Amino acid sequence: MVTEPHTEQSASQQVGRHSGMREILIAGFVTALLFGAFLVLPIVGALTLPLLAVPAVRLTFRRGAGAGLSAILLASSLLLGLGLATGSAASAISVVSFAGIVMALPALFAARVCRGAEPSRAFLGLCAAGFLLLTAGLALRSLAGGRTMRQEVSAAFDEMAPAAIQSYKKGGMDPEAVARLKATLTAARDFSMKYWVGLAGVSWILSAAVGFYSGARIARPEPSAERTSFDSLSVPPAVVALFVAAGAGAALAPNPLREIAGNALLPLSALYFLAGLSIICHFARKWFRARILRVGLYGLALYFPINVGVGLLGLFDWYADFRHRGEKA
Repeated sequence: MVTEPHTEQSASQQVGRHSGMREILIAGFVTALLFGAFLVLPIVGALTLPLLAVPAVRLTFRRGAGAGLSAILLASSLLLGLGLATGSAASAISVVSFAGIVMALPALFAARVCRGAEPSRAFLGLCAAGFLLLTAGLALRSLAGGRTMRQEVSAAFDEMAPAAIQSYKKGGMDPEAVARLKATLTAARDFSMKYWVGLAGVSWILSAAVGFYSGARIARPEPSAERTSFDSLSVPPAVVALFVAAGAGAALAPNPLREIAGNALLPLSALYFLAGLSIICHFARKWFRARILRVGLYGLALYFPINVGVGLLGLFDWYADFRHRGEKA
């Protein structure tokens, strides 16, 4: 018996639909579990937040924007049901809105890459869009009757600092060291209250990089995912002017311009740190065959003052084009 070609094609399409539906269900449930871990164990679970977008981004690269958004809707529905069962409607909606931004934005910009956009430009758009949406949402919380972010930050430090100091006292720390610890915590509180916008931007940019590039990594060998490699991340030269202006404003401008410039400088510094780290990744993959050596090098890049050098590497890449020079060497 000869099988008709259209019969084989329809059978293949049916298998593809079943496989796509299974991937959507898995991605939705995994995403809900990751965010659930954050809700149950906020401190430990915070480590899962950068991974929240990975399933949807992977699915977008593999199956398209429709599949990725379907997984996000499924996860959001599960989280909304959990929120309504354990708290108020306002709290549930707030949680789902935050989770929706963290999940949906990387998937939407991954869809742009699938349609032919340059991956580095798509990532920069993701950073800018997420920074604006998250900071605007946090700033507008007070309009709904809540505390301002400065008050939230101050209250969080005031709640944690006494317990930390008390634990060190019980551990036998001398009074002089306790006084230094108090001064450090006070300075950290004041800095966080003043520059909470910039710190939120840093958190978003680093988390977005994990979600966007990790999702692309595990979506390979899809062609658009192959193009989206962290070691090819580059920042346009025009952003250098913003960085220089923000740095000059943070150092020389009077308040409140100094505070605005400082809040802009922090996320730009994080962006250039990622650009420098991507250059290190590019050469590390060529020079070090053992993965453990590469992991050790990436971990070393996180420490001060080495991380400053990594940021400078990314900053001057627009002029030096280190990858191109390395290829010629």
